[in-house]
Amino acid sequence: MQQHPGTRDTVLKWHAAGVAADAGAQRASSPVTFVLSTDDVDRHGDVVSADGWRLEAYLQNPVLLWAHDYRHPAIGRAVEVWTEPHRLLASMEFGPGAFAQEVAALYACGFQWAVSVGFRPIRWEDRRDARTGALLGLRYLEQELLEVSAVPVPANRHALRRNSEGNGDRPGNFGDGSAPVEEITWSDVALGALLSALEWERV
Repeated sequence: MQQHPGTRDTVLKWHAAGVAADAGAQRASSPVTFVLSTDDVDRHGDVVSADGWRLEAYLQNPVLLWAHDYRHPAIGRAVEVWTEPHRLLASMEFGPGAFAQEVAALYACGFQWAVSVGFRPIRWEDRRDARTGALLGLRYLEQELLEVSAVPVPANRHALRRNSEGNGDRPGNFGDGSAPVEEITWSDVALGALLSALEWERV
């Protein structure tokens, strides 16, 4: 087991958002509940322990960012953060800015589902194949949550949207009816942020 030496980079993990209420009934200004992380094996081969979260620092600065972009203002904040067995959740409130409300509308109308956590590893160990010893990924045992980001694509395929009864659901399945679709006009600020996120992903 490795101990954090104080120099390890921040880790960014993308997960599918779990929306607690029917997306069609959500207003862009209403808080939305997300599954931030689970202890399933993600697409990087890593596992983040749901029992290992250290939330003290994040609760003092509970920011919601766009795609881990630290250069621009937050688009929202967490109004509540809690754990359930095998997962970390939060209720997020979007800010009043134009881009923040555009992102909120994408979630409310079912066009975007995913969130991502940025954290500082404290303790971790290798995950290895029991038969061959091949390295499969890392198991994070203790980690400090730094920020949560709204993102288009998840890493953890098991952290999916929940319907109003709290059961698992797939994006695009709205049950009895489709979510209302509103026309969204992308501002220059929004387009700039999207292009910035794409540049960040290519690096």
